[in-house]
Amino acid sequence: MEISALDHVHLYVADPEAAAAWYGRVLGLQVLPCSERLHGGKYMATPRGQYCATIFTGKPPSDGDHTTAFRVPGRLFMAFGDHLPHADVAGRSGTPLQAHEAADHDLAFSYYFQDPDGNHLELTTYDHEPVRRWLKTKKRAHA
Repeated sequence: MEISALDHVHLYVADPEAAAAWYGRVLGLQVLPCSERLHGGKYMATPRGQYCATIFTGKPPSDGDHTTAFRVPGRLFMAFGDHLPHADVAGRSGTPLQAHEAADHDLAFSYYFQDPDGNHLELTTYDHEPVRRWLKTKKRAHA
């Protein structure tokens, strides 16, 4: 057995229609046409059509770390950060996520936030050096 990549995740929400709209606005995901088989749930895909998440009606897990991480190139990570703070994007604390709050993991940068139903999300890029330089300007602007 050799796993080649993460295929998709399951997210649990109170209102799949509202959640699909939020994932569209914030992360650019789109509902796949075959979603009618899910009886109210939604198959979500990237703009290029790559399936990556299924939204179901229900409550997100509350025990342990149930983070869903989406990988993006550095230019999209920085574009996301340029739009922060934004009313649609709450950090893990529940307050609006700020651009300077990107976590530096030496190899990658990540933003940690949550959807309106409390699902923990992560946006990650491995384009470390350009994002590090960009983030310095955000931290100076915040200081």
